[in-house]
Amino acid sequence: MQKTLGMLLLMAAVSAVCFAQTAPAPEVDPASAGSALALVAGALLVIRGRKK
Repeated sequence: MQKTLGMLLLMAAVSAVCFAQTAPAPEVDPASAGSALALVAGALLVIRGRKK
């Protein structure tokens, strides 16, 4: 279950990055922060699932 959830979070993060709009200012928008959080959470779940 954790591996599946982790893979889904990774796919959601990657798709959000692919469809993100570029901003002229170097500030972090909420969509990018959410994508980064989903990417890290998914990676942690996948790594944790492989250790078991």
